[in-house]
Amino acid sequence: MASLRVRILVDNSAPLPTRLLAEYGFSALVEDLESGSTILFDTGSTGVALRHNLEALGVDASRVDYVVLSHRHYDHTGGLKAFLEMRGGKPVTVVAHESLFKPSYARIKALGGTLRDIGLPFTRGELEALGARFLLIRKPLKLTENITVSGEIPREWGPTHAWGMLRLEDGGLVEDDMRDDMALYIETSEGLLAITGCGHAGVENIVEYGLSLTSTKSLHGLIGGLHLLGAPRERMAAVVSYLGEKRPKLLAATHCTGPLVQGALAERLGSAYKLGGVDFTCEC
Repeated sequence: MASLRVRILVDNSAPLPTRLLAEYGFSALVEDLESGSTILFDTGSTGVALRHNLEALGVDASRVDYVVLSHRHYDHTGGLKAFLEMRGGKPVTVVAHESLFKPSYARIKALGGTLRDIGLPFTRGELEALGARFLLIRKPLKLTENITVSGEIPREWGPTHAWGMLRLEDGGLVEDDMRDDMALYIETSEGLLAITGCGHAGVENIVEYGLSLTSTKSLHGLIGGLHLLGAPRERMAAVVSYLGEKRPKLLAATHCTGPLVQGALAERLGSAYKLGGVDFTCEC
């Protein structure tokens, strides 16, 4: 009998027929059936898809115990206000990195290098007025016996995926190494299940830190963005090789992973590769 259910609520695409909506961004609903806890991991970019999909699935927003934000970019935080409104003012703990409210920018090559503000689109005050109770962290945080928020992920095993990201420092813009990028680690009977937002911390770092932080010995699965869109071909090949060596039973690479690497992942991982997107559900 399954003790955990993960369902993608928001993603860039809905690859299979569904009554749910897609939008750029990511969000997943994690239900720990043993403890009875429900976690909303990220919120998409606008709240339109999140609100529609929760209602279409008959999910009562007020029964969510925690919101976990993987990092401060709008495509993961932009639906937070709409979600809080759905709760009608009922308070909820929002777990995020302590840099959540710091400005964030990017230069998008596809837009001619235009500088864009990609940070959280709301103030702390307006979110707290709607019931958000922020728990801002840097270190790992255990939510249930089997579910842990990573906190800052060490960069000891591989490169980061933070190209084009910028932050304010000493009155100027500098490259952002995305120290606020966090993952959700779930200990299952078959090994570690890691859920990422964009994976800016780097795939190897996310997985290896999860294995070292938890009591798991192997990677059972990985769900979420791997931020390989626009990555050098060599980096894509390195990630495919690494994940192939880890031999997960489940890989649903979504959002910012990018289409160019998906075929290579499917070929290398075989039946472990799953078509992600809105309404993808797994139980373990």
